[in-house]
Amino acid sequence: MQNVSDVAKQWIRDKGGELLSQDELQKRLVAIDQQAEQKSAEDYLALKRKVYERDSLWPSGKKTTFTFERWLPERQPNKTAATEIKAQTQNLFKRLRREAFNVFLNGSAGVGKTAMTLAIVDAFEKYTNKTTMFVSAVALREAVMFDFSDLQAKAKLKRVEKSMLEVDVLVIDDFGSEVGMAGSVRQATERLQQFYMRVADARYEVDENDKRTKCTIITSNNTRSELSTMYNDKLISRLVTKKPANILLFVGLEDVRE
Repeated sequence: MQNVSDVAKQWIRDKGGELLSQDELQKRLVAIDQQAEQKSAEDYLALKRKVYERDSLWPSGKKTTFTFERWLPERQPNKTAATEIKAQTQNLFKRLRREAFNVFLNGSAGVGKTAMTLAIVDAFEKYTNKTTMFVSAVALREAVMFDFSDLQAKAKLKRVEKSMLEVDVLVIDDFGSEVGMAGSVRQATERLQQFYMRVADARYEVDENDKRTKCTIITSNNTRSELSTMYNDKLISRLVTKKPANILLFVGLEDVRE
């Protein structure tokens, strides 16, 4: 007479099922656990990215995207300079995948600083598990300066600041334009400077190996010395790198906006 185990095995065979040894079953369970962990990690990353996208401040109020493939050097009169900028930006992204540091993109208006920054953001989202956030300096100034009587605006600014402190890759676009034109001696308000200082300090945190974990990318029409007339020197020291290898100068390019 067949025991219960034999009957169960025969039933599984009749149904086209697969009989596994104890070792095979254990391996299968481990694989299932790994798949579940991977799916959980992917879902968590997707959720975090949605939060940082929600808290981003875009000049137009809507998310803007760009890719390296869309950068066409032939649109510039100086094709060689445009080709070199593309290569430098791609190499910069490769370095940023391995380590975190501040980046400064400097040049006149309309030459592609924001476009190349968005291409870096796109590459981070496609090829890494890093989170990204885009903040227009002009939009941020409005949020910081005009939240006094609006409780909803104040709550949003608090969320924005928290995300700016925590996100892996933070872009502050058009830094300095919120204060004045190039060469202006006007200074940013104390409130705005304090906001930026809190962000800058938090983003210099290091891990157990004394390595930075967060990257801040600044784009500006103003030179570093011009920005120093607008903002506190300590803030500029924390936000705007002076290391040549981490600076992209958009020289020899023209405004191609239509």
